[in-house]
Amino acid sequence: MMETVFNLIYVLCDLLAIGFGAKALFWLLSGELRHKSAVLFLRSVLAASIIGLFFPSHHLPSSHGISMLSVYVSGASILAWRKFHLVGIWYSVFALSTTVILYLSVLVAIAQVLRTSSPFTALGLLAQSSSILALTHYIVIAFFTVLGVLAVKGRAKKTAAGEQK
Repeated sequence: MMETVFNLIYVLCDLLAIGFGAKALFWLLSGELRHKSAVLFLRSVLAASIIGLFFPSHHLPSSHGISMLSVYVSGASILAWRKFHLVGIWYSVFALSTTVILYLSVLVAIAQVLRTSSPFTALGLLAQSSSILALTHYIVIAFFTVLGVLAVKGRAKKTAAGEQK
């Protein structure tokens, strides 16, 4: 019972992180940063990651590794934002780390859907879910790679436009 409640809280935090992350990434793509969306994104992703680390396990599952990586990358993002104020290369660090954090959250959500969704188990696709997950992983990583590059270029384009005025 407790694990079910814990899992529900984890999924809700992860979904909130994805929603706030999409909003924060939208603003990064436009070359701006809205502090409120970035704060909500980083708080919810850190909450989901920390909750993900509390799931009991006898070995180190991939979800724990993704949660730890997400916490470390969030640290880099916060450092670039709060300590270095996104000046110079630190904007790129922030944009790329935000994209990576959002990618990890989406990857965890996809894995949860493939693992717990009844259509996959009812159709006998559970055995094929690892190949489905791998294909999905490649598609999602390609998508987020493009978004990360565009987020960095969005700031560069805005900076170049500001210098031309």
